Amino acid sequence: MAGPAIRALELAKQLASEFDVTVFSPQGNASELSPSVYGEAKVQTGKNKSVLAELAGRAEIIVVQANVLKTYPFIGRLDTFLVVDLYDPYLFMIHIQYEKDNKTASSSYRMMHQVLEKHMVRADFSICASERQRDYWIGRYCALGRVDTRMYRFDSSLRKLIDVVPFGLPDSAPVKNGPGLRALLPSIQENDPVLIWGGGIWDWFDPLTVINAVNEVQKQVPNVRLVFMGTRSPNPQVAEMRMATGARTLAESLGLLDKNVFFADRWIPYEERVNFLLEADIAVSAHFDLPETRYSFRTRILDYLWCHLPIITTGGDSFADLIARDHAGITVPYGDVTAWKTAILSLLSDSDLKKQCRLGAAKIAKDFTWQTAVEPLRAYCRNPHSLPVYSPVKMPSILERAQAVYSRGGKEMIIKRSGEVLKDMLK
Repeated sequence: MAGPAIRALELAKQLASEFDVTVFSPQGNASELSPSVYGEAKVQTGKNKSVLAELAGRAEIIVVQANVLKTYPFIGRLDTFLVVDLYDPYLFMIHIQYEKDNKTASSSYRMMHQVLEKHMVRADFSICASERQRDYWIGRYCALGRVDTRMYRFDSSLRKLIDVVPFGLPDSAPVKNGPGLRALLPSIQENDPVLIWGGGIWDWFDPLTVINAVNEVQKQVPNVRLVFMGTRSPNPQVAEMRMATGARTLAESLGLLDKNVFFADRWIPYEERVNFLLEADIAVSAHFDLPETRYSFRTRILDYLWCHLPIITTGGDSFADLIARDHAGITVPYGDVTAWKTAILSLLSDSDLKKQCRLGAAKIAKDFTWQTAVEPLRAYCRNPHSLPVYSPVKMPSILERAQAVYSRGGKEMIIKRSGEVLKDMLK
């Protein structure tokens, strides 16, 4: 599972302690998951539209992600409470993913923009992953005309419109449950320092700077290893991205492939990720100076924090701010190979710095357990509400404007503003 499926399953697992919850996905095979992964939640995977229609028809509350209403528009027509999960600002990703294909980028953006608007207009409640994201989504809701007078009077805090449900991490401490990266990559020795990239390689990430930095570091620390835990999404509908190919090509051209830089040949299953993380010395995450960076919520960072790993990451997102604040690692500028080299060498050589970063990671981790993260969604499920009826914003009529002017200043204001009103009438 990648981030969206993990999030759906973990939220369901938390809610299932109080509610009857079913997770549906047209992809995957639930039999591959142990009961510990989904707890008391029911899981329906690899099923068709008729199964979903039956499940949705019985539900009181439906929670959707991404572009569900495009594929299953009937969900939007059901007389149920609809929660839209907006944790992934995917519109920004389209520009990057189709950077060299203007027609596809334009078509995909316009289509997904319309789909997103349908989700936001139909939602009875929405959630996102951070306060920074919430600012972005409130801006979009304002642009849609959703934050009108009726909405403001319904809830001036707008928490009933959209609240923060961050990605979470387990309540329990990480414990190895099987073989890790050295078993998968036997050429990595016990004493080799390992940097780990804990997820897929998407086009909005910057693995190239990290690989170039490792090339510099290996001149001083020949046995340094960089391990990418995945290259493409486990979703068969998502093809390997250009950046994944580019990262492998760069490593090979520098003579680092399968020597200092390694790519796992399979997606590491969710239950096994802990075995890889606990064998690493440093966790890394790099990205570009893009809107996607500012509004993203790097789910891989949470796993790093859970395992109390020192982190090196590019600045610019909300997690980088936390890492810098609590000294959980080192933040570096965009695309700065020298800064990455310096950060890696510092953590490899300074045991006190490494210890300080581990303590900082542990401090941040306490605030991001799934049990805590789910609370706004749990509160909504206990007492669901529908939002005021949405109406597209229209210019007020001359009569409405006159009434508004009169209510603010009576006849004198009407006379004063009559010239402006007359001009509008004559347009």
